[in-house]
Amino acid sequence: MNQRVRVTSPQTRLALRRRTDAMRPLNRRAGRPPIASTPIDMDAAERALKRQRRLALRTVLALGLALAALLLAADLASGRLGWAVLFFAPYPVLLVLAAVHVRRAERIESDS
Repeated sequence: MNQRVRVTSPQTRLALRRRTDAMRPLNRRAGRPPIASTPIDMDAAERALKRQRRLALRTVLALGLALAALLLAADLASGRLGWAVLFFAPYPVLLVLAAVHVRRAERIESDS
């Protein structure tokens, strides 16, 4: 008679082990320092949040302007060059905008 055997991959066992590790308190996990309880300056946190919201709005506006400029450039370019502009140009623009946004957001966090 055939017996049923449960087969699991090593990744499943690791995932299950991680899930049980995640249930333990944070300060008892290996390699993690205990969380220090520090008072939160709510005024500084609100100022940082407002500054980051303004930064996000400026980044979205810059993205919109950059994509509009790329569409205009693609429209003005002839044939395959227009497609090349649409295909290749947005990625460096997105990379630069993302890098500038992250740098400024980190500066806001470090100033707070």
